Amino acid sequence: MFGVDVNAAVDQVSPEQLKALQQEINSLQGWLKTAEGQRSEHQEILAEAERDIGILLKQIQDHQDQQNQLNGQLDELQSRQTLLQRQRDQQALLLRRQIRAAYAMGRQEYLKVLLNQEAPDQLARVLRYYDYLNRERATRIESYLASARELRQVESEIIEKSQHLNAVTQSLRDQSAQLAQEQEKRQQALAALEQNIQNKGSELDKLLSDQVRLEKLLAAVEQAAQKIQPQPDNRPFRKMRGQLPWPLDTDQGVKVLQAFGSEQYNGKLRSRGLLLEANLGQAVRAVHSGRVVFSDWLRGFGLMVILDHGTGYMSLYGHNQTLLRDTGAWVHAGEVIATAGHTGGQKRTALYFEIRYKGRPTDPVSWVAKR
Repeated sequence: MFGVDVNAAVDQVSPEQLKALQQEINSLQGWLKTAEGQRSEHQEILAEAERDIGILLKQIQDHQDQQNQLNGQLDELQSRQTLLQRQRDQQALLLRRQIRAAYAMGRQEYLKVLLNQEAPDQLARVLRYYDYLNRERATRIESYLASARELRQVESEIIEKSQHLNAVTQSLRDQSAQLAQEQEKRQQALAALEQNIQNKGSELDKLLSDQVRLEKLLAAVEQAAQKIQPQPDNRPFRKMRGQLPWPLDTDQGVKVLQAFGSEQYNGKLRSRGLLLEANLGQAVRAVHSGRVVFSDWLRGFGLMVILDHGTGYMSLYGHNQTLLRDTGAWVHAGEVIATAGHTGGQKRTALYFEIRYKGRPTDPVSWVAKR
C-alpha cells in the first residue's frame, strides 16, 4: 500500500526530503484513488478479491510456518518428556533399593558397633559408611525431585504449545475457507468482465487504457522517488547490463511467453516488458538493490511491485499472487519481494517484468545474464 515508513529511510535523508516525499506520495494516493473510482463494478470486485487473496495467502503461509515450528517444538518437548520419565523412574528404583537395604541392615547393627568400645577402627569405618549412605540417599532424593519438577514443567509446556497449535490450526481452517470464498468472488468477477468484452476492439481499448494508466503511475512514482537518494551500491545499475539475475529462479530455465516489443492487434499494441512463465507461488526476486516505490494492485497488472534503483532506473514485477515488501522498504538483489500469480485478470500464472530508464522501457533481455 502507499505509505512511507519514515524509520526505514537511511540516516542521510533529511526531514525536508522526507516531508517532500510524503507530499508526493499523498498526491500519488489521490491520483490512484481517482483512477480506481473510474473502474467498473466488476473491476472493483476483482481488485478487492485479488488484494484479499494476496493478504490471506501471506497470512496462511505465516500460520503454516508457525504450525511447523510448533510441531517441531512439540516433538522436542515430547522427546524430553520421555527421557525425563525414564530418568525419574530409574532414580525412583535406585532410591527404593537403597531404602530397602538401609532398612534391612537395621539400627541394631549400627548400635552394636557403636557400643563396642574394643573395635574403634571398625566404629570409624561404620560411621563413615553410614554418613556416605545418608549423603548418597539425600543426593538421589534431590535428583529425583529435580527430575519430577522438570517433568512437570515440560508437561505444562506441552499443554501450552498444543493449545497454541490448535489455535493456529483453527485459524488456518478459517483463512482457507475465506480464501475459497475470495477465489470464487474473483472467478465471478473475471467471468463478468469477459462477458463485457464484446469484441477485440473493446479488449484493445482496455489494454491501451491499462498501459496509459501504468505510464501515469510511473511518472508519478518517478517524481516521488527523486526525493530520496538511493542507498549506495557496490555496482550501480547502469553497470549491470548483461549481468542481472532473472527475477525467477532459473534452475529449470526461464520461458518467455511474450517478448519485449512483440506486436499485438496488428501492431497497434507492443509489449513493453517480458511475460515469463512461472509456477503459482514461485518466489519473485529483486534483480538489483533498490527501494520499493509501489506495492499495490493496478488494473491490468494486478498486484505489482515497482523498485527504484536510482539514477533513473526502475524495475517492475506484475501479476503477483502476494506482495511481501511494502512501499518504502529497501531491498537487496536476490531478495524475495513477491510470489508469482495471475492477478490482474490473467488466466495463466506468469510474471510481467519490465526495466525502465527515465520512464522509457528497455528490453530486459539485454540486462539479464544469458541463460
